[in-house]
Amino acid sequence: MRRIAIFVLLALIATLVIACGGGSSTPTPAGESTSTAQESPTAGETPTETPSDGAPSGETGSRNYIYGFNVFARGDDQGAEFNEQVIDMVTGAGFDWVRIQIEWSQFERAKGQWDPLPIDRIVEQFEARGVNVLATLVKAPEWAIDPSGQQFLRDYNDFAEFVQFVVGRYQGKIDAWEIWNEQNLAHEVGGTVRVEDYAKMLEAAYQAAKSVDRSAVILFGGLTPTGVNDPSVAIDDVAYLESFYSLENGRYAMYFDVLGAHVNATNHSPDKMLPDNPGEGNWADHPSFYFRRAEQLHEVMAKYGDTRPVWITEFGWTTANQAPGYEYGADVSEQDQADYLVGAFQWAQENWPWARGMFVWNLNYSVITPPEDEKHPWSVLNADWSPRPAYEALRDMPKL
Repeated sequence: MRRIAIFVLLALIATLVIACGGGSSTPTPAGESTSTAQESPTAGETPTETPSDGAPSGETGSRNYIYGFNVFARGDDQGAEFNEQVIDMVTGAGFDWVRIQIEWSQFERAKGQWDPLPIDRIVEQFEARGVNVLATLVKAPEWAIDPSGQQFLRDYNDFAEFVQFVVGRYQGKIDAWEIWNEQNLAHEVGGTVRVEDYAKMLEAAYQAAKSVDRSAVILFGGLTPTGVNDPSVAIDDVAYLESFYSLENGRYAMYFDVLGAHVNATNHSPDKMLPDNPGEGNWADHPSFYFRRAEQLHEVMAKYGDTRPVWITEFGWTTANQAPGYEYGADVSEQDQADYLVGAFQWAQENWPWARGMFVWNLNYSVITPPEDEKHPWSVLNADWSPRPAYEALRDMPKL
């Protein structure tokens, strides 16, 4: 979608979770935690093999389908009650997965100096309540970024060591790992989009994760839907995926179990798509404006004979949105938002056998952001935690 912003409420929250706001083909572009110094592990390489369809990538818990929310959770020492309310709303809707983000820059502020306490708190609460967790690893610390600008990271082994640490620490508690977020946006990868940079990150992360947990489920990071092709801004998500599969004769394509995907629908119902069933008005002339953009991503996979599953890790509709670039939200009523979200699950389950689940963007950012914030009107809850029509519709829809 248009952009993902990880942010920290410095006086309140140490590490948090966030997903993306709305979409356009032009991307825009608490108490202190206790740091613990621990010896940095060495990321050992392990033999790799092309993952097959099914376990672990096909595992979705006790259900046949993943029903997930992107959620905001608190890692500070006063956040437990807040997080319990998050969990109540997740499970109250009949959902059993959440997507959070772990900021590498907050978790390892200096090389080998780990600060796991905020994430420990969040993960332990979800685990205690039986909620599955998809964690997206994001935000490189300054010390890890290549100062020359010739590549994203100065040493991809640094990222491997971080991945090895968190996968080992949260084995059995975090159920799947998404490697980066919207890496086709320049501001997510140091200012220049290079497919080869991400390919190296993914290889390093996959090998590191599997070295400590062979059953770890590794996701290719969801790309933002866009039609832009300027490496200093963004690269078209379908073009990016095509480049990834063809890079060095496809040698990096083995380094994930599930393809993560982000889809945006602006002001269109989930059945709309170019060219046969286009939407109306503005935001209708490029496939990235549509929920069914995921079909084009899957077509790239199929072209290369890839039968691994897809998880839609971000999708949603904003109602009237005060943030510039989200004007299409004025065309989406609260009832439209409800109908479109339910319709999206129905469309995916009826037409996308390759998609194993979806994560709604978002559950509860309205609780912690002002109305003018871009994330606020995507929420399915009001600022006082009361349900919007979208939450009620998701709660009441039949589930597999």
